[in-house]
Amino acid sequence: MNNKAFSRVLERAEALCHERGVRLTEQRKSVLQRRNPVMHLKHIALTASLLTPLALLALGAGADEKHDHDHDQEHRSHDAHVHGIAALNLALDGEEVHIELDSPAANIVGFEHAPSSEADHAALDKAVAALKIGDQLFRFNDEAGCRMEKAMVTSALLKEEHDDHNDKHTDDHDHEEKEEHGHEERGHEEHEGETHSDIEAVYHFECDQPGKLTQLTVELFEAFPATEELNVQYVIESKQGAKELSAKDHVIQF
Repeated sequence: MNNKAFSRVLERAEALCHERGVRLTEQRKSVLQRRNPVMHLKHIALTASLLTPLALLALGAGADEKHDHDHDQEHRSHDAHVHGIAALNLALDGEEVHIELDSPAANIVGFEHAPSSEADHAALDKAVAALKIGDQLFRFNDEAGCRMEKAMVTSALLKEEHDDHNDKHTDDHDHEEKEEHGHEERGHEEHEGETHSDIEAVYHFECDQPGKLTQLTVELFEAFPATEELNVQYVIESKQGAKELSAKDHVIQF
């Protein structure tokens, strides 16, 4: 897709998400540019319709709080960031199942600061590798014949890890300057209350018999024990629903 065409598609996608009061993440923009734009806009329409209720579920919001729905997205995202709680969107589109997982990084990797030690980098790499094995984290009933085709993981922590790797190739003087500058930035972020980090994962499954899709078993709790609660919202053909999953109750029936 050329830049002009992508700009038009992106404008439509942003308008769609703005209409529903949700954020078009950099991850979704990247996927949008690489995929068939019409199909992905349809996917955005499905998932965008789910994201706002998910934020309310994560907050435990009641009906009296829904008047805050049009508040700034950054404010909502900050409020919805609760350690131990993650959100999952699932949408069936033809033979394709799209899953979006949004979790505080602490649930997945155990920390939310920029990785600084070898142990931090190893933990982050291990977590990302585990997240990408989507067919082990999400198991559909056998009759549907679903298989994972793609998985993508994004997080500010991954960019910081890449930046840190590049810093190692500079001389000591530059490294010290960047280290000092990094501390100043992190201190400023802490002061502003912006130190939270999330990890997002997007999965694409293909199902041979989508009409027979009736169940999803989520093994996220075993893989990432710090995840205590998963708020799921789904659209399966004409059915829509929501369920709160836990380690003891990690199966959802559609």
